[in-house]
Amino acid sequence: MQPKLLTILLCLTIVVCGCTAPIQESIQTDVPLQLSFTADTLDRSEDGGSLFDLKEELDSKPVLMLWIAAGCSGCHDWTDMLRESINNGSINTSSVSIISMHRWSEVESPAAVMKAFGNDDNDSYYTPWPIILPDESSRLTDFETGETTRFSIVEGFGNPVTPTVQLIGQDGIKMWQSKSYWANYTMVQEAMDVVNKIAS
Repeated sequence: MQPKLLTILLCLTIVVCGCTAPIQESIQTDVPLQLSFTADTLDRSEDGGSLFDLKEELDSKPVLMLWIAAGCSGCHDWTDMLRESINNGSINTSSVSIISMHRWSEVESPAAVMKAFGNDDNDSYYTPWPIILPDESSRLTDFETGETTRFSIVEGFGNPVTPTVQLIGQDGIKMWQSKSYWANYTMVQEAMDVVNKIAS
């Protein structure tokens, strides 16, 4: 009788041990393929509000994203070329949105970004599209699930240098990235070719 009872207790102990083990949370180790975020803007009229949501923006068309710094000559050059490309029709804003992303929030203030890009005057590289101000604590979200990830927005987009131009498709996937510090019309055309392929 006693060996039977011992066997039953041993079996129960083995079964229960599995049930009482601590549950481990799954930790996301990879940046999701489909990217999104929400972040503050400069809150000018051109920014469309104080908060920018990439997923909402992608509802209507792809997004061309220029990573900027206030003191970056290449960023000034790219800003001017993108603005000129809109004005001369090389970039059709009915098929792609443009945003500028401030890259170095830990060393440059929003006031510096406003002075360099935010005002329509002779001393600045005026940006007539939204300027986004993610900070170090701004987290990337998974476009598909809406879950906040452990990655910063900057990490999610590959820790881009300034200037970098990236094209984000309507599904949140990075489709194209520039390869030139100085603005280059061929690169703009390359990005627009990708936009046209996505649309067709």
